[in-house]
Amino acid sequence: MVITAEEVRAYLSDSPEDNHLLDGVEFSDARIELAAKMAVSDFNAMPPLSSHPVETFPYISILLDGIVHHLFKGQSALSARNTMSYSDGGLQIPIEERFQYYEALSEMYGKYFISKARDLKSHLNME
Repeated sequence: MVITAEEVRAYLSDSPEDNHLLDGVEFSDARIELAAKMAVSDFNAMPPLSSHPVETFPYISILLDGIVHHLFKGQSALSARNTMSYSDGGLQIPIEERFQYYEALSEMYGKYFISKARDLKSHLNME
């Protein structure tokens, strides 16, 4: 892969020392690799169609935005499935309340990805 899982985690500050509420990293190598495949697939499916492989994808910034978009999209689904609240003696305690943050991050990085990808595809098509 043109960008490593370690580089993606470095960009996101996803490390045990930065994740105060987790025991390790949030995004495994396997999830990062899947997100990379999905981002490249999204790019290739945009008109004009292309067939860049993940291993040699030439646009690192676009790939990174696509990877981060898909990572947070997946975390959003996980968070939504695990959202609940606990009540004890009239005190309401939310459990797993990060859905809205993951969803907002996914949307933001998705917009970055689409904008950059469309601009590039348009430029390449004009050439």
